[in-house]
Amino acid sequence: MMNQIPYVQRPSLVYTPGQGDPNVTRLSDWITEWDGAELFHAALIGAPLSKSSISFSGAHMHPTVFRQLFSAFTTYNFEDDLDLLPLRVRDLGDIVMHTTDIPQCHHNIEQAFQEVARRFPTVVPCLIGGDHSITYPALTGLQRTRGERIGLIQFDAHLDVRDTASGGRSNGTPVRSLMETGVLRGEDVVTIGLRSFANSKQYRTYAEQQGVTLYTAKQVRERGIQTILEEAIARLKMNVDVVYATFDIDVLDQSDVPGVPAIGPGGLSPLDLFYCAEVLGAWDRVVAMDMVCVDPNRDTRDRTTRISMHVLLYFLTGLVKRLKLTPGHV
Repeated sequence: MMNQIPYVQRPSLVYTPGQGDPNVTRLSDWITEWDGAELFHAALIGAPLSKSSISFSGAHMHPTVFRQLFSAFTTYNFEDDLDLLPLRVRDLGDIVMHTTDIPQCHHNIEQAFQEVARRFPTVVPCLIGGDHSITYPALTGLQRTRGERIGLIQFDAHLDVRDTASGGRSNGTPVRSLMETGVLRGEDVVTIGLRSFANSKQYRTYAEQQGVTLYTAKQVRERGIQTILEEAIARLKMNVDVVYATFDIDVLDQSDVPGVPAIGPGGLSPLDLFYCAEVLGAWDRVVAMDMVCVDPNRDTRDRTTRISMHVLLYFLTGLVKRLKLTPGHV
């Protein structure tokens, strides 16, 4: 039985490993529930919250559907001839959500992340959203424990700096909430993938006044994702101790991700996001990440959840490289 973490309940789906081909290691064989004692490198945590979404969203279902796909993928990265198997990834479960009380849900996320950071200081938490409101409490809990100057690199079609006075904390407010509460400084935030006709001039002005670095999807197309990411990393390196990476899947083009609440044309490509996930996984200053705004109810054949799964797997590919893990590594 798992050693329970406050505000976290057992995973919504638990597999029995070793039921298939002995020559193939599937995620369902590899990502297991933590036994309460063993050491591990990375943790999966679900945050099944979508009541805080501005538009209708079933993103609370994402953690469960995400786990259902564990049996569909293997641990082997063919492109890099690299097996993720030496990396120990454990599923800590889902953060408990209140049925109606959104502030209570955010409190639970903050407390859970604070406890995870305290108990597992070398573990990299990977949060499965949920809508984007979860980034605010998760990063807050992390910073409260670590006490370091933390930066945020955000992949998103939207600024997420809406005024909280106009509707409370929602999936449109996490970046503003983090800056207003002093968890982040504006100059320590980089947002990549912003789209036209998805934001307002007033909120752009606010973000720029706060010192947030903004890159549009058009800039990514014209200059290339590698150049943009290198600039973002160089900027954050100058100021911050550690970095949190948040991947809002709606940063991608609507042709690739039908299962996001805020679809739109002209977004980034999945390959852009996979590249960034791997680079950030390999960067030793990245201490946590999340994947948000996937609504399985609007998806077709789990296309969008499969993309968020690949974001995680490329991030973990980078983490294997960061830790220099090899087959047989203990």
